[in-house]
Amino acid sequence: MDLQSPPPTEELVSFFTGPVKIGPNGSAEAQFDIPDFNGTVRLMAVVWSDTSVGQSEADTIIRDPVVVTASLPRFMAPGDQSEILLEITHAEGPAGRMGLDISAQGLTLAGNVPSGLDLSAQEKAVLRIPISAKEVGNHELRVALTTPDGQQLIKDLTLGVRSLDPEVSSTRRFSLAPGDTFTLNEDVFAGLRRNTAEVLISSGAFAKLDAPGLLSALERYPYGCTEQVVSQALPLLYFQDMASALGLGNADQSKLRITQSIERILTRQSSGGGFGLWRASSGDFWLDAYVADFLSRARDEGYDVPDHAYTLAMDNLRNRVNYAPDFDKGGEDIAYALMVLAREGAARMGDLRYYADVKAGALATPLALAQLGAALAYYGDQTRADRMFTLAVAMVTQTSDTETQVWRVDYGTRLRDRAGVLTLASEAGSNAVNVQTLAQSLATSGPNMSTQEQAWSLLATQSLLQNPNASHLTLDGAPLESALIHKFDAGGLGTHTITNQGNSPTEITLTTLGVPETAPEAGGYGYAIDRSYYDLDGQSVDPAQVVTGTRLVTVLTVKPFEKGEARLMVNDPLPAGFEIDNPNLLRAGDIRSLSWLERVETQHTEFRSERFLAAVDWRSDKPFRLAYIVRAVAPGDYHHPAASVEDMYRPQYRARSATGRMTVTYE
Repeated sequence: MDLQSPPPTEELVSFFTGPVKIGPNGSAEAQFDIPDFNGTVRLMAVVWSDTSVGQSEADTIIRDPVVVTASLPRFMAPGDQSEILLEITHAEGPAGRMGLDISAQGLTLAGNVPSGLDLSAQEKAVLRIPISAKEVGNHELRVALTTPDGQQLIKDLTLGVRSLDPEVSSTRRFSLAPGDTFTLNEDVFAGLRRNTAEVLISSGAFAKLDAPGLLSALERYPYGCTEQVVSQALPLLYFQDMASALGLGNADQSKLRITQSIERILTRQSSGGGFGLWRASSGDFWLDAYVADFLSRARDEGYDVPDHAYTLAMDNLRNRVNYAPDFDKGGEDIAYALMVLAREGAARMGDLRYYADVKAGALATPLALAQLGAALAYYGDQTRADRMFTLAVAMVTQTSDTETQVWRVDYGTRLRDRAGVLTLASEAGSNAVNVQTLAQSLATSGPNMSTQEQAWSLLATQSLLQNPNASHLTLDGAPLESALIHKFDAGGLGTHTITNQGNSPTEITLTTLGVPETAPEAGGYGYAIDRSYYDLDGQSVDPAQVVTGTRLVTVLTVKPFEKGEARLMVNDPLPAGFEIDNPNLLRAGDIRSLSWLERVETQHTEFRSERFLAAVDWRSDKPFRLAYIVRAVAPGDYHHPAASVEDMYRPQYRARSATGRMTVTYE
C-alpha cells in the first residue's frame, strides 16, 4: 500500500556485501559504514569453493564510550505533545562533565534542556525532554554529547509528523470571458490546514476533465491492490510531463515508478499467468485482462516487461477465452481479453465476429461493447466496430447516473464506462461516437472518484489532446502554453492573476486539496462505523486517558444502511501514543470475554506503525466487526483521528467515526 508510513526513528543497521575473495592467509575482509549505533550486531558469512560450502555467524558489541539511548514516539501528529527519553550511560573512558546539545528541526523542545551533566564511572543519567509537533514532514533531531576528553558523540534521530485525518477535495469549473481576469489568493484555502493544502489549476483540453486533479488524486491514493497499482501507473505512460508540472517527479522518476509498478504487479502473478488482487493467485478474469492491457501499453511505450511473464499473461487470456462458458448477460471479461489479444494480433477473427454478431445484446456494459469494437477495429473491420460503438453509446445514454451497490466483476461504474467508451472510440478512430458530447457528460463528475474512474478519465483526456485549442491565457502577465497546468502550495501562494487574452471564453478548472481545520463529525452515506475499546477482560474502556503499558482491544463495527455488495476498505489511524501489539485479527475464542466477536473473512490486512487497514468484501445488510490489540507506549497528549470505511469502487459510499484526543500517562 502506498500510504507514507513514518520512517524509522533511527537508521537501520543491516548491510550486505557481494562476494569477496579469501586471501592467501585464509581470511577475507568486508567494510561497512556503521551509523551511530550502540548494541550487538550479528555478523554472518557464507563461503564456498568448487567442492564445499559453509557458513558461520558471530555477535559483536558496538558501542561508544558513553552510550546515548533515545526513546521517542514512532510518529506524531500536528499539535501532539510527547517527550524524548534519553538514557546516557558511562561505559568506559574518562568520567566527569559531559557537554550536551539537543537540536530539532520542525519540532519544539520544551522545558529546560541542560547544556551538560556530570557522570561518574558506570553511572547512568535519565532525561525526559518534552516535545511538540506542528508541521507535517520528517524532522531531524540531533543529540550531541561531548566527553571530558573532547570526543564528540552524535546521535541522529528522525521523527515523522503525519496528518492522518482524511483529505478533502473540491473542484470548481468556470468560464473566463475574453479580457476577464481571475485572481487567485489565500482565500481558496479557507477552512483547510495550510501545511496540508494545495491548489491545482488547469485550462484548455486538460481542464475539461480536470486531468491534473485526477493525476494528483491517483498519486495520493493510499491503497495498493493490483487494480489500484495498475490504475496509478497506467496514466503515467502518457502524462509524464503533467506529473512533472505537478511536482510529482520528473520524467526519470515517473519512469521509475512505472517500472516499480510492473515489478510489483508481477509478484502477484500465478504460475498460470493470472493475477491476484492482493497476492499471487488467479481467478479474476477481468483483472487479468486489465493487467495485460497495462503491460501491453507499457511495452509499446518502451518499458521492459519480462518476456516469460508477458507470454504467460497472454496465454492465460487466450485460454480463458477458449474455455469461457456461454452467457445470457455478462461477458465483460471476455470482451476485454479479446481487445488485448487483438492489439497483439493474437485474437481469432472468428471469435470477434461471433461475439459481435451473436452475443452483442448479451454484453452487460457499455465498456464491454466498446472493447469488442476496439478489437474489431484493430483487425480492420470498421463496420462491425462502429456498430459496437453505436450500441455502447446507446447503452451509456439509456442508463441512469444513480449508482447502486451491486457487485460488478469489472470494478466499474457508469462514469467509468463513459470514460472507457470515449477512450476506445477515439483510439479506434470511430465516427460513431460524438466525442465532445460524451466528454461533457464526464466533466460533471463529483469529487469522490474510484481509481477506475480516474484512470479511464485520464485516458479519455489523452484521446482529447490530439487537437488541443490554444487558451491565450497569461499568468501574472506572462503568456502560457496552450494547456495551463499549475500547482500552488498554501505556504507560498501569494496573489496571482490569470487573464484571458483571447477572443473566446476559456474553461478553467480549479481543484483544492487539504485536511480540514475542523474535523467533520461522525457520519456517512450508506454506512456507519464505530470504534470502541475494551480491556482484556472484556470491559468497555474510555481511551481518553490510558496508562503506559496498557493493552486494549480495538473493535471496529461497520453497519451498512441497506443491503449492498461492495469491496470495502476499513482504515483506522492510530493516535501516536498507541502501537499495534498483536498483528492478528481477533476472533471468537481468542479472548473468552469477547466471545461475541464473530470471525470476518478479510481479503487483505495491514498492521502499520500508524494505522490498521483491512479489505473486506461485504454483500449483506448486517454489521460486521474487526478487532485487534493495541498497547499504550508513549506518554503524551495526542490527536485521535477518525476511523473510516469506504467502498473502493463507489467512493461516495463511505463513513467516518468521531475524532478526539487522548492522553497516555505514567503509572
